[in-house]
Parts: sequence; structure tokens; C-alpha cells
Amino acid sequence: MMHQTIIKKPLFKKNLLNSAFLKLLCCQQSTTSFKDTLLLPQTKFPHKVNSSSRLERDHSIEVDAKFNELYHKQREKSEKDEFILHDGPPYANGDVHIGHAVNKVNSKKKDITVRSELLKGKKVHFTPGWDCHGLPIELKVLKNNHKSESGVSQIDIRKKAFSFSQKIIKNQKSSFLKWGILADWSNHYFTCKPQYIVQQLKNFQDLYEKEIIFRDHKPVFWSPVNRTSLAEAELEYNPNHVSSSVFVKFSVIKCHDVIKSNLEPNSSLYIVIWTTTPWSLPANQAVCYAANAKYCIAFCNSKKEFYLVAQEMLPFLEKAMQMELRIITTFEGSLLKDITYSHPLSKDRECVLLPASHVTMDKGTGLVHMAPNHGLEDYVVAKKQQIPLDPCLVDEDGCYNCHANEDLQGKAVLTEGSEFILNHLRKDILHLNEYKHSYPYDWRSKTPVIIRSCHQWFIDVNQIRDIAIENLKNVNIVPDHFKKVFRHQLESSPQWCISRQRAWGVPIPAFYSSHLNKPLVHRILTDHLCSLIETHGIDTWWEKDLKLPDKQYKKGCDIMDIWFDSGISWKCALPEPHVSDVCIEGIDQIRGWFNSSLLTSIATRGRAPLMIGNFIQFTNFSLNCLFRTLVLHGFTTDSEGRKMSKSEGNIISPDDIISGSKKNKIPPYGIDVLRWWVATHACQSENVPVKMEIFDECSQNLNKEIHITSPESMRDLDLYMLFALRKFQQKVEKQFSSIQYKGVSKDILNFITNDVSSFYCHLIKDRLYCDIQHGRGRLHCQTVLHFILSTFIQSVAPICPHLAEEVFLFYPYKDSCSVFEYQWPSLDKFLENTSFPVSVTLANQIRDAILKTDVQTISMEATIACSARISDALQNLNNNLADNSGLREFFQASCINFTDHFEHVLHESILINGSIELDTGNDEVFSVLLTKTEQEKCPRCRLFLDLIQHLLCVIAVLMF
Repeated sequence: MMHQTIIKKPLFKKNLLNSAFLKLLCCQQSTTSFKDTLLLPQTKFPHKVNSSSRLERDHSIEVDAKFNELYHKQREKSEKDEFILHDGPPYANGDVHIGHAVNKVNSKKKDITVRSELLKGKKVHFTPGWDCHGLPIELKVLKNNHKSESGVSQIDIRKKAFSFSQKIIKNQKSSFLKWGILADWSNHYFTCKPQYIVQQLKNFQDLYEKEIIFRDHKPVFWSPVNRTSLAEAELEYNPNHVSSSVFVKFSVIKCHDVIKSNLEPNSSLYIVIWTTTPWSLPANQAVCYAANAKYCIAFCNSKKEFYLVAQEMLPFLEKAMQMELRIITTFEGSLLKDITYSHPLSKDRECVLLPASHVTMDKGTGLVHMAPNHGLEDYVVAKKQQIPLDPCLVDEDGCYNCHANEDLQGKAVLTEGSEFILNHLRKDILHLNEYKHSYPYDWRSKTPVIIRSCHQWFIDVNQIRDIAIENLKNVNIVPDHFKKVFRHQLESSPQWCISRQRAWGVPIPAFYSSHLNKPLVHRILTDHLCSLIETHGIDTWWEKDLKLPDKQYKKGCDIMDIWFDSGISWKCALPEPHVSDVCIEGIDQIRGWFNSSLLTSIATRGRAPLMIGNFIQFTNFSLNCLFRTLVLHGFTTDSEGRKMSKSEGNIISPDDIISGSKKNKIPPYGIDVLRWWVATHACQSENVPVKMEIFDECSQNLNKEIHITSPESMRDLDLYMLFALRKFQQKVEKQFSSIQYKGVSKDILNFITNDVSSFYCHLIKDRLYCDIQHGRGRLHCQTVLHFILSTFIQSVAPICPHLAEEVFLFYPYKDSCSVFEYQWPSLDKFLENTSFPVSVTLANQIRDAILKTDVQTISMEATIACSARISDALQNLNNNLADNSGLREFFQASCINFTDHFEHVLHESILINGSIELDTGNDEVFSVLLTKTEQEKCPRCRLFLDLIQHLLCVIAVLMF
């Protein structure tokens, strides 16, 4: 239905009265500057702090906002729900680096999490801790004292290591406090604390009595450089390691008649193996084959020899030897069980072939050299086939020992020993070349490890593996694809070797007798040791005589793996029932602290599974997992994408970011810029770039945040802004809950820049600056701005508490000392009986079409041709005000008129056509005609107004 054209005519021809009132305004200027009559924003809040004053200002904020009191004050509120964050202890072996910032802001990420939960009204529990034992600290102590390991006693190493770790804890704690980390710093834990060690020893005793901890002689990863065993979590794999790849023939002594019948009389038959560890050939005890594979005998014409290999792998051997081999016969792998062969280095020793499931057809010959003292899978086969282990031929230094041939003794297996073997076997070698592949290295010394058998202590992962995997189903892991990675880690975990042959650690409370094979571990002895440690300190095991009745016993020298140390932190740092809401660490902790914590928790809190027939029954075990949510973040990388590490020399200190560094040409950014960088760039599982241009961008973004905190913006426009604010608030709360801090920081920037600054504040400036001070319109937009400010403070506070507290210091309505204690006004309650203003959604589509023309509309009149439905909706922007001020404000035009069509368009006018998308899904067309206004420009508000609107400015001046 068509509607009447609505054209508002000027009240007075040629605007004579307008001019009169303008003269009155100009007369007023003689006594009062127009600027002085404007209600411009005023605040003592510093819009910008010079970089030289940034640290001093941050410290002042911490004092004024009482940062150091907040944690204990919030703990006093017993009626609140509790949120528990379990802190994975950083290693106390050096000053903080940028990785600590990622973790501690990731403890700042952790800290962001804690502060966001505090703002939700929860009581938070966050006890920080440190991992203090282990080889890196030992080696630093020896290096700092310019002594070799043989030149210093174990007790001396321990005392110096303790002193060193306490110094590092003090320094790191100082940095974490400076970063504004909200935690229980007066009750922090560290793994060399007597109370912690006592808990660990009792935990060891519990698991020993459950037979989850046991001692055995079996192959383990071994570091020759550091002379200690290693767990899987202490390895890193070097993809560029080069080994000697060798095909070796072993002479067959006996074989099945079916095989023998295919050979020529008096001919030689050899089995061919392929290995990249020729140093282990002296320890060979058997050769393994795949029973379900096909094998063949192939003839080498140039050597006149017969070779037995897997049929599928013959091309691999031919390629290596660079010659064609002729297949004589093929047969099933099961026929290999009767074959024996001559040991490659002890020709008079006859060895056997054994079936094994680990033999694959991806490389080699399908026949695998087996040395149970130097291979984990080999050891399993030997145990299954009841083959006793030979004495281990390799000592703690990675050299052949007295059990090896005399010519080998004292030679390092990875270098000269390997060369000797290859030279000795040169007649039996069919092919030798260098082979680049992934190989395990000691992550501390960055040197290759070996596998050697020796007596060690283990946790029986097989007993608890299934329960751990079942537990993992109930854990939320962020990002979720890492749940498969963690599950695979648990499924493939070998028995966990928890003993180490070093000085700086927690002693394994075991005693050994020369006449008994089994070590003596007893609760009475462990409790007695715990009592002595509580009384005399952590060196009791090394300093005191425990006065055992049988003098034939001696104390063991092994200490516990540091992953076991930190893995029981849940018992020392978490309140009963030892369950945390969240743990936040780097992705490498899936095979490190996450893994050790889960395994020790399950082993301790649950009973070992019982086999009943073919089923496992988990008796008296609760499936309350140690953690409800795991959050993983990436590693810091330099400008070239390399992982930051001390060994690479590309570490940047967080203190350089905060305080600046003339040496590295880094300006002082302050604490909150560092925290903002963590939220925007370091809260995801990908690697974290550390580039100065990113810190510059973060600093600029924070300055944007600061500049909009001055009070400025109810009409439909005001309501629309409040609804947009509530939507933003709900989105941010959801992202905080799911620990998506990059999304939080991105949405804060987008909302402040686009919705608040470019849209709302731009539209309401005239109402805020020029309206009567206590007028309704001005009070409405001030209410909106108050909600924007309070929402902004709450949104940014977990990430940038210094900035939030600094703003809060100038907040006029506070009745508490801290942002995190204040009861903020509820936007939900304010809007509970209010409907969303559709008019703004429609008007925004017209406004966007006008903005695309880049026309300055402030001196233009806009006539909108549209349907009655659209014009009625748009008129709601005026909120029944007769002066059209709501529409003028929204479209930033001198006057707004409506019509259903245009009769004609003047040449100097601008016509804009467009369409509006309705909530029904349909579109309606509209047109906007912009023409130059005849209204006069007000010298005070600078708007082009008619008489009545000018009168408002006169009244405002006279009332000022």
C-alpha cells in the first residue's frame, strides 16, 4: 500500500529567526568560549604512558590494586564454588625465558584462566611449583665449579645443586610475580622440599606393595655421556643421524630337509640380516623371522652362494648388492624353525631362528638379528622363548666390557667398536653404506643413546594402561585432535624405567644384600627414612647411617626419574580428591608431565586390574580422572621459524620485552603487552612466533583499548548497542570457558574498534558533548558507555590485569579494591524486559549503502524512498521525538525525510539505490536522495539545524 509523502518544511522562510538566534549565540561567545560550553570527556586516567615510565607505573598499579593480597582474600570466601588449576612445575635450572611467558601467562594463559574464573564468582586454587632435581642441574653445578664428576662427592653435588635450585626458584618467582600471576605464592611447592620428598617416598612404597613398581634386569635406553638410564620421555629423535647400514651373511649349520633338497651338493647356504647397529652383533643370540611370510633361497652367481631371505625383500637386497639374484625355491616361514646358524663372531657357537611378531617387510631382509641385551623387542622374544640372557657386553660408559672379546674391550660401541666389528666381518658383509635415519638422542646432552640391559626399577605400565585409556575418554583436550595423540602415547608406552644412576634426586629406598637376589624394600624402613628426612633434611640417605641390624645390607645408589618426581605433584599441590579442573602445558607434555601424572595418579588411587578368565576387572576404582581439561600450547619460534632454545642461542628474555633492552634494540613494552601477546598469539597448539613487529602491533592495539575508556554513548540506537554488547559479552565468556584466548583478544579488538569506536561513539558524540548535561538523551548514552566500560574491564582483566586495575583505579562507582572483587552491574538484568530494536538492523543496511559513496552527509538532507513498513520501522529511531533527532543522529544528516517514490531528481543531487534484507528472508528495495541543505551551521555543535534545534544549543549555553 502506498503512503503519503512526508516532507518537513522549514518553519521560517529564509531562516530569518535562525539567523537571529545564531547572532545570540555569537554574542554569548564574548563571555564564554563555545569549547567551554561543551561537555567534553575529562579524566585523570593517563591515555599513554611513556615507555621509560611503564615499569614504574605497572608497579604502582600492583601496589594500589593490592595484587599481592587478592589470592588470599578470594580464598576466604568459603561459600563460592572452587576452580582448581594444576600447575605443571617449570624446571629450576635457569632464568625465565619467553617459553615461560607462554606457559606462565599460559600461566599467563594459566593466569588468564584463573582470573576469568574469578570474575565468574568462583574461588580459585592455583598452587605454583618447581621441578628441582635431575641431570641438567647436576651438570650446571659441576660446570659452575669447574670440576669433573669424579672430582666431587655425591653429597657435595647435592648441596650445591640444592643451593642452585633455590636461587633459580627465587629469581623465577620474582619474574612470575612481576608478570602479575595470581597464585598462592606463599605456599608454593618444589620437588626437593622435605615434605614433598616424604610424600614421594610413601607413594613409591605404596606402588611397590601393589607390585606396580618392580626391579628387573632388562634393556633400557642408556646415555653413555651421562652414565644413566633414560625413560622414553627423556629422548628426542634426531632425523639426520647417520648409522652404518650393513647386510651381513650368517652361515647356516642345519636346516629343514625341504630346503636342503633344493641346494647343490657341498654348496654354502647363508641367512642374510640387515642392521644399523653393527656394534650389537657380538651380542647376537638368535635371528627372528615372520612365520606367516614367504621366504626364498636365491642364488648369487658371482659368489656361488645361496642366500635365504624373505621373498618380498629380495629386491631390497638386489638393489643394495647391485646384482640380480636367481630364486631357486620359495617356502613358508614356518619351515625356518629348524634352522641353526654359526654366530658371526664366535663361529663355534650355534644359534637358532625364532618366530617373532615384530618382523616386518618394510625394509631389510625379513630376517632380524636379535640381541636381547640391546633391543626391547628382542628382549620380549627371548623371555617368551625362555632364552636366558648372555652377560651384557657394554658398560656404563658405552664401551665393551670384560665379557666381550679381548680385542673389543674398552672400545666405544658407537665409534671405534663399531668400526672394529665391520672390519672383522668384512668377508661376511654383502653391502655397507651410510644410512641417514631418525635415532634417539639424550635430550640433555644432545648425544646418541644406546640400549643396554642392566638392573633398573620400573613401573608396570601394563597393569594401568587400560584404566588410563578409559580415564582419557572423560577428559576434554584442547585442541581435541591431541586426544588421539595422547591415547596412542598410552597404548605404545613401554614399561616405565624410573631409576637413574645420578646423585641429585630422590633416593629409591632399597637395600641390597650380597646373598639375596631380591632388594629389601619395606614400609617400616621407608617410614623410618621419611622420619629422618623430616628431622635432618633431604640428604639423610647419603649422610646418615640407618642402623640396619644386618650389616651385610647396603643402601642403593639409584635415584628416581624426575618425571616421577613431578608426576606426583597432584598429591602435594591439589586438595582432596586430587582432581583439577584444568592443566595447561606445552604439546610435548603429552609424553612428559601429562603422561607421568596420569599414570602415577591411577596407579596410586586405583587398585591394579585383576584378570578374571579372559577379562580385566577394575576393582574398587573410581574413574574420576586427575584432570577434567587439558590445554596444549605450542613452542616459541624466532623470526626464522626455528624453535627457541638456549642451545641455539636464540632465546629472548621476557624481561627484555617488559623492561626493554638496549643491547637487543627492544623498547620497554610493559607487562600487559607481553600478556596481550600471549593471549593473541600464544594460546594455540601451533608454534608461537616471537617477532618485534608483533609486539609493536600488540602495543598499538592496547593503546586503542586505552583511548576508548573515556566516558562517552538510549534510544533504539542505545538499546541496539546494549544488545550488541551483551552478545559480545556472552561470546567472550564462552571463549574464556573453552580457553580460546586468541578468540577473546580478537573479539575485543574487533568490538572496540568497529562496534564501539567507529559505530556507536561516532554517532553519539553530539548528544554526549552538546546536549544539556543532565538531559535524558545524554544520560542514556552515558548508561550505555558505562556498560561498555564495565564489560571491557571484565573482558580484558584476565589477560591484562594491570590495564584493567589501572582503569578501575579511576572507576567512580567502585566499593572494592580490585576488579576481581567488584560486583559488576548485570547487563542481562538491565535488558531482561527489553526487546531487540529491529529498526537499527534495517537502518544499518541503508547507512552502509550511503557510506559506500564517501559523501559527507552532515551538510546534506536525506530523503528515503521505501515501503511504509520500512519507514515506520525507521521512525522508531526517533523514540517519539518530534525533532527527528534520532534519525539525524543515526544517518549523520541535517534532515531525514520519507517518501514512497521520487517525482524527479535534481542534477546536483545524489541518488543511491539498494535493497534491505528482512527477517522473513525477503528483500525490499529502497532509494536515498541526498541534496544540499538550506539549514544554517551551528557554531557550537557544528550541525546544520533548523530553529528548534538551534534553540537547544542556545539553552545549553545559557545554562552552562
